[in-house]
Amino acid sequence: MSTFFSGEEIIEMAVKTEETGYAFYQMALENASTDELKNLFDYLAKEELKHKETYSGLKDAIGETVQGVPVDWDELDSYIKAMTDSSFFLGGDKNINMAAKASDDKEAVDFAMKFEKDTLLFFYQLAELVKSVNKPIIEKIIQEEKLHITKLAKMKATL
Repeated sequence: MSTFFSGEEIIEMAVKTEETGYAFYQMALENASTDELKNLFDYLAKEELKHKETYSGLKDAIGETVQGVPVDWDELDSYIKAMTDSSFFLGGDKNINMAAKASDDKEAVDFAMKFEKDTLLFFYQLAELVKSVNKPIIEKIIQEEKLHITKLAKMKATL
């Protein structure tokens, strides 16, 4: 049976990922050793909060979804658990611990890039599970998250 998320469910998941990202970047900021990296992690933490607000605001813009496709919640729960079974994703404490355990700035950036890539993978997978009317919402989220990876990659090149 196919499983579809509503736009509102997608937004709720996006908000949760931003909350997790914020916690990660706050810890990474505390442990960064250079001003340049502290500035980047501070910027990314603020971006996570900004994205959270943006995604929350999208709830009002979501139109009615197509009716008539029942959701198998057991299947959905299993699928989401499998997709998010990562030490970097939707486990705020795990993410904070990864940021705290980074042995140096390069490793902290590597952890941040891994987190962002996992986030992107999650949303690419969700794009396959949403009704076509909600695909633009996912595409907006993906574009926003790609910006984080770009900034981290630039920083990594300087380390």
